[in-house]
Amino acid sequence: MTIEFIRHTVLGSELLSAIVGTIYFYKYKNTHLKYFLYLLWYITFTEFFSKFVASKTGFLIFYTDENGNRYTLWFYNLLNLVTFTTLAYVYFNYLKTKVFKNWIKVFAFIYVTVYAVNWVFIQDFNQENSELPRVLGSLFLIATIIFYFIELLKSEKIVLFHKMLLFWISVGLLLFYSGTIPFALKWNGYALLPGVHKLFLIVYVLAITMYLLFTFGFIWSKKE
Repeated sequence: MTIEFIRHTVLGSELLSAIVGTIYFYKYKNTHLKYFLYLLWYITFTEFFSKFVASKTGFLIFYTDENGNRYTLWFYNLLNLVTFTTLAYVYFNYLKTKVFKNWIKVFAFIYVTVYAVNWVFIQDFNQENSELPRVLGSLFLIATIIFYFIELLKSEKIVLFHKMLLFWISVGLLLFYSGTIPFALKWNGYALLPGVHKLFLIVYVLAITMYLLFTFGFIWSKKE
């Protein structure tokens, strides 16, 4: 089994999760979790478009190096912003505790501010992977998910937690983002090391696990 095969398995698991989420959309179409499905399709579109269209044709590519390599990094840097802000919005609308909701507002404000400052003064939006915004967003998301679990433990819904879609989404997100923070810290440095693709096997496996948890949640959860 090659690394490239596993990378394509990640794409397949993304697509599978988005399709299954669409099939079971009736379960949560009247809740804020519908925005999670929109995000899932946006992630899937970004991955497929950047890898199989933009990188091959040069369409919407704003940087090509002297060797002719096309950089699609801006797709992913924009994706980070959309991902973390959308998830913050979803959790904000699910949580009831005022203190937790206020913290999410603070997290969102700090994240967007750091994101803007990073791309204006620190990193190149077209040539570098997001590092500081990715790490900060991951930490804020982990804290937000912990808020959700605390609130869930204190509520009557705890007896049916395994039937709740947001629970499975939260487990998948927590597993992936807590496990990939070390890579996000030095993403650009790792990408330049020889043989580094083997290190990213951990990221790929975590991503596949996350998307499979999403898929299971769509199928197993009760109607909201």
